[in-house]
Amino acid sequence: MNPKIAMNLAPPSTAHRRGMNRRAFLRAGGVAIALPFLEGLPARSAWAADSPPVFSLYIVAACGVVGKKFFPDKTGQLTTEGLAAMTDKATHVLAPHAANLLFIRGINFPMNGPTNCGHAQGLSQSLTARPAQGGGRTVASTGVSADVVVAKLVNEGGADPLTLYAGNLRNGYIAERISFKGGGSGQVRSADDNPYTLYSKLVGLTSSGGGSSSGGSGAQVAEELIRSRKSANDFVREELNSLMRMSALSSADKHRLQQHFDAIRDAEVTMGEMAAGTCSQAGLSTSELDALKSGFAFKTNGMIEDVAKLHLELVALAFACNFNRVATLQHGDGTDQTKYAVPSNEKLGWPFHHISHRVQSDASSGSNPTAEQAHAEIDVVRMQTLLHGLDQFKARGLFDKSILMWTNHVSDGPSHSFQNVPTIIAGDGGGYLKQGAYIDAGGVTNNRLFNGLIAAAVRDKTEWTENFGEGKGSGPIDGMLA
Repeated sequence: MNPKIAMNLAPPSTAHRRGMNRRAFLRAGGVAIALPFLEGLPARSAWAADSPPVFSLYIVAACGVVGKKFFPDKTGQLTTEGLAAMTDKATHVLAPHAANLLFIRGINFPMNGPTNCGHAQGLSQSLTARPAQGGGRTVASTGVSADVVVAKLVNEGGADPLTLYAGNLRNGYIAERISFKGGGSGQVRSADDNPYTLYSKLVGLTSSGGGSSSGGSGAQVAEELIRSRKSANDFVREELNSLMRMSALSSADKHRLQQHFDAIRDAEVTMGEMAAGTCSQAGLSTSELDALKSGFAFKTNGMIEDVAKLHLELVALAFACNFNRVATLQHGDGTDQTKYAVPSNEKLGWPFHHISHRVQSDASSGSNPTAEQAHAEIDVVRMQTLLHGLDQFKARGLFDKSILMWTNHVSDGPSHSFQNVPTIIAGDGGGYLKQGAYIDAGGVTNNRLFNGLIAAAVRDKTEWTENFGEGKGSGPIDGMLA
C-alpha cells in the first residue's frame, strides 16, 4: 500500500461517516424497516438532505464478453435512441439509462497475461488493481480491494462492505475472489450467495457492522416472519398508512415510499419462488423463505440471473436505507458451469465456461462459431440483469448518489486477456463522474479507474492524485470526471 493510500485510510470527517438516523424506521413486532429519503420529512429519512451519501456497488462478471458485439463501434455521446438502435451490441439493452452511463474501453489489468489460471488471476486484479499471486483455487491478491478502502472511509465505524455472490459458491472451482482485506495479506473476504442473508439483516435491521439496531437480530425477526406467514410490510402497515396520510409528504415522497415497500414484498416473493417445492402451502410467500434460510441450493440451469437480480434489488434497498454504503457482487464462478437457455446453445448444451472457450473443454480454446454466437447471446442476458439493477437504482433516486461499476475478470473467453477489459459506470457519484458518454482510456491500468471512483465516493477530487493499486500514471482516467 503506498503512503498516499495509507494516509487516506485515516478516519474521515463525520459528514462522510454519518450513520443512520435512528428515527428513520417503521417498527412493530420486532420488525424495523428503514425509510428512504423523504423530502417532506427529512427528520424521518435515512440521510440528511444537506448531506446525502455516495453509495458504491462494484460488479465483476465471469468469462469475458464477445468484444465486437458488446460496446458501440465508436466512442462519443451515448443517447437512448442511438444506443437502442445498435441491436447487434449487447449493451443496447441499457439504452433506457444511456444518459446515466459511462462506457470505458482501453482499461488493462496490471498483469500482462495469465501465468496460471486467467480466470482466478483476473478476479483477483479486478478490484485491487494489483497483480495476483498464485492461481486456480489458491489465487490471492497482493493488496487491498477498492471496496474495502471506500467502506473504511464512508461507512459508520468503518464497517465492512456487503460482499455478495451469484453462482455456485459452494461447489465452484474458483469461488469468491474479488474482495480482499488490507495489510498485504492477500486474504479474500467471504461472500454471501444466499439473498436471504441480506434480507434478514434488512428486515431486522442489524447494523451494517453486524450489531443490532432494533433490539433483536435480523435472523430472529426473519424466522418470526416465516412462522407468522406474513410479509415484513404487514407488521408495520398501520404505521406506514399513518405516515402516508401526513400532509407534509409530497406525491413524490408517497410514490417513493410505496415503491420502497413494494420492493420488499417483491424480494420476498422472489425468494419464495426460489424455494418452490419446499414450502408449497397456500399463503404469503414469506412462509417459503424457510427453504432459503435452512439451505440455499444453487442450480446451474440459469438460476444465476435470478439470484443476481435479487441481490441487486436488495443492495438498492440497503443503499436507500443507508444500511451500508458499499457492496460488491461477483456474477459467476471463475469457471462458470451455468447452462444458459439461449437459442445458439440449444444444440450445444454447453456450460458457459466451455462456450467462452469456444470448445467443450475447461483448459483448451477453440473457434466454434456457434459457441461465439451463444456467448454474444449470454452477454445480452447479463446486460438485461444489469438493466434490472439500474431500474432499481433509478426508481429509488440513487443515480445522483451512487457509483455502480460493472466489469469482467477477463476481456474475452478464448484468450483470457487482461487487456481492454470492458467497464460500465452508472450514476454520477454525487456529480463527480461524466455520464452519457463512451470514452477510450488509452490502455491505462485499472488503478486509474479506481483513483476516479474513490475520489467520487469520498467527494474529494484533490486527495486521490497518487495511485491506488499498481500501475503507470496517477490520478483518474482522462475524461472520466464531470
